[in-house]
Amino acid sequence: MDARITKAEAALLLPAATSPSRSAAEAEAVRLAAIAARDDAVATTVRRAAGAAARTVEALARAIATFPQRVATYNALRRLSDRELRDIGMTRYDIGRVFEPGFNPRPANDAGERPAPRAA
Repeated sequence: MDARITKAEAALLLPAATSPSRSAAEAEAVRLAAIAARDDAVATTVRRAAGAAARTVEALARAIATFPQRVATYNALRRLSDRELRDIGMTRYDIGRVFEPGFNPRPANDAGERPAPRAA
């Protein structure tokens, strides 16, 4: 058996040096479309990550800017008596939750409701 490859066999193994065939053009079009899709996906991911980072930095800056006001409000509420807290519709438990989103204290105690007078 001869291990040498003939010119005819080599021509079958090598890509055609002449004009690319239709399937080669289709393959190139698919390759370019895949590259464009990949680039678009990477760009979208980078935009989302940059947006998330910007929102995080903004939230951190807002928290740092409002921290002294929040501490002062917290300390002022802690100094109130239980009755004063009840008058504004809060309890001691509510003080720790006052800065949570969606916190709503109970209605204040100034709705004109007076206890019935005691019978002597």
